[in-house]
Amino acid sequence: MGKREAGLSAFWDKRAESYDDEVYQIYERAYEKTMKRSRPFLQEEDTVLEIGCGTGILTLALADTVKKVTAVDPSAQMLAAAWEKAEAEGKDNIEFRQGTFDTLPAEKESYDAIAAYNVLLYLKDRDKALDKIYDLLKPGGIFLSATDCLGRNFSQEAIEKFVKSRTGRIPYVAFETPVGLMRRIQRHGFLVLEIVNLHRNPPNIFIAAQKIERKS
Repeated sequence: MGKREAGLSAFWDKRAESYDDEVYQIYERAYEKTMKRSRPFLQEEDTVLEIGCGTGILTLALADTVKKVTAVDPSAQMLAAAWEKAEAEGKDNIEFRQGTFDTLPAEKESYDAIAAYNVLLYLKDRDKALDKIYDLLKPGGIFLSATDCLGRNFSQEAIEKFVKSRTGRIPYVAFETPVGLMRRIQRHGFLVLEIVNLHRNPPNIFIAAQKIERKS
């Protein structure tokens, strides 16, 4: 594990124990809306990659919807919490892997769908990530994202995150607008099928996009 990956793992390891209590209280409705919006784009026989699964808040719901979920996260503690939930509920169609999306070994066109819930916000090189997502999806595959777009309005929370991220107290945080994020996804070979805000402040933008053939 490289220095950057180790730093990410350490940060999220510290958050793991209190993550559900702190985050779920704020985003409970947004999480519910995320799955409600995701389900119409998923099929029972789909194999799905979830990037940044965290404590498995949405992983288990995905597992109820599709054939198999490969859930990846840099934090061993987050994965342990997610695994415990899966064990308790008898979910046997989830494979947990520790690591970052950058280091994930996978063949091209491996997945019917890729989900990145509350992940793009923390990726400095989103263009590189979107290229890899495109490569890993089967033709016509679906990319599902839900992420805060802090560039839409500079709320107090957005300003605090900006300061913390730029001073190294938290990982990198992006400040994109919903339209900017949509256009970025489109530029990487995706047809945006749906875009909707799931949370008032900060705006949590859900995007469903389909892999299409890139223009030469």
